[in-house]
Amino acid sequence: MKPCRRRFKNYFIDKRFQTKYLLLTILLLGTYTFIFTTILFLPSILTLLFDYPLEEKAEAARTFLVLHGTVWPTTGAIILIFGTFSIFLTHKISGPAYRLKHALTELISGNLDTRIHLRKWDDLQEVAAQINLLSDVLRNYVHTLKTDHEQLSNYIEQLEREISAGNLNTEAKRKIIEQVQEKNKAIAVTLELFTSKS
Repeated sequence: MKPCRRRFKNYFIDKRFQTKYLLLTILLLGTYTFIFTTILFLPSILTLLFDYPLEEKAEAARTFLVLHGTVWPTTGAIILIFGTFSIFLTHKISGPAYRLKHALTELISGNLDTRIHLRKWDDLQEVAAQINLLSDVLRNYVHTLKTDHEQLSNYIEQLEREISAGNLNTEAKRKIIEQVQEKNKAIAVTLELFTSKS
């Protein structure tokens, strides 16, 4: 019994999302059932309520009882089956959505090695691929920025050494300034991709 419960629990990942669609499924099926049974039972009910011959009322009563004995159990079984099916159906969305949220949380916390792996029958494959691409792009940009930062730090150290040693002539100054400006432009190009459009 426990493995079956655990398996069902694995399908019920996002309780709020899946409960919402389970209730929506039950509501739609309940509405359909109400309309369907009203149409189905209405002729018998009208025959029983109004002034019809006794034979017709007896036939309407038999029809009503037969329908009553068959429609309600069948309708209940259908609602139960479709309600359960909605949990399995929404699992194909809620499972991947859970993984996407987790991956985005990891990216926000700075883990750029985050990858999303979905099963081949899961939905949201394109979104997962885009987030994986985003992770790769961010990782490349951060690597570029780190490299540029290290080189700028080296230029600053070199400048400090030259100043301390008193060896800073015009040519050395110009060379270090050009190197710093070059790295500054490279960083600006990288950061341009992340500037706000507003």
